[in-house]
Amino acid sequence: MDRVQGLVLGAHLLIAVVLVGFAVGNFVGTGDPVAALPPLVVAVLVVGLGRSVARVVGRRD
Repeated sequence: MDRVQGLVLGAHLLIAVVLVGFAVGNFVGTGDPVAALPPLVVAVLVVGLGRSVARVVGRRD
């Protein structure tokens, strides 16, 4: 993994951590586990997008 791939993946993981924080805040604030689902789903999608973009960046010449 080169430096650009690591930066892309790291940025997406950082965004995912923030989204997980929102999910925990929603759960603690409402007490409803369903309130935490949308940010968690978006966090998983962001990590998947970051992985895909990092692979594409790694293939460039």
